[in-house]
Amino acid sequence: MLLSQDTPSVTCHAKAQRKTSPLTLACLSLLLAISQPVLAAKAYQATYTASFKAQVNINGTLKRSLSKQGNGQWLFKDDISAFLASIKESSVLRINNNKVIPQKYQYLRKIIGKKKTQDINFDWTKNQAVNKNNQVIALQPNTQDPLSYQLQLQLDLQKGHRGSFVYPYTKKNKIELLKFIEVGSEVVDTPLGKLKSIKLKLDRGPNAKRETFIWFSIKHNFIISQLKQTEKDGKSYSILLKDLKL
Repeated sequence: MLLSQDTPSVTCHAKAQRKTSPLTLACLSLLLAISQPVLAAKAYQATYTASFKAQVNINGTLKRSLSKQGNGQWLFKDDISAFLASIKESSVLRINNNKVIPQKYQYLRKIIGKKKTQDINFDWTKNQAVNKNNQVIALQPNTQDPLSYQLQLQLDLQKGHRGSFVYPYTKKNKIELLKFIEVGSEVVDTPLGKLKSIKLKLDRGPNAKRETFIWFSIKHNFIISQLKQTEKDGKSYSILLKDLKL
């Protein structure tokens, strides 16, 4: 988050010399440090309305939170609950210079008694990850898991990145690229009010039948205000920000 954009007045006096004096260098360094915006991840709790439209329409609630753990790690998690269905998804991660570094990913889905799970453990000392089937995945720099990429998007938008975004991420037993394109800014009508948001589209290529759009609230530290996904068979999934605690 931008904590401050104000630049205090700093006056430095040094005699003109053929070489830059230590005092001048110190003053220049101070000016540079002050002029740089301070960015940081911020813990929060958000509640969304969630809607699944398929053979059976399901309406529920998504609770998302980002919290700092005692060991210097962060926990980013989703908990979706609806009638006859639930999804729990979490990413234990580290954040270093606004770079998200996933450590452990877990996923559990239950729908009408049917269960689906996924686990991925990251070992950055070996640059590899291991899934629940003990398959080894070679990691690329800045690789994200299926949830952590959304936090990385938020942090990148927060620090002013715009246009296009590309992230390698773990998918089952391999690495794929997630590509997002900025569509523009739109106002999203939510229970919290009308939120001006940056709209991104997941780029799946020119012939893709599936569409995914994500909106990030400018006012609220670029937390997701809305997400919509439509499958080629007409099924859809969407969430809309309902409540937020910072």
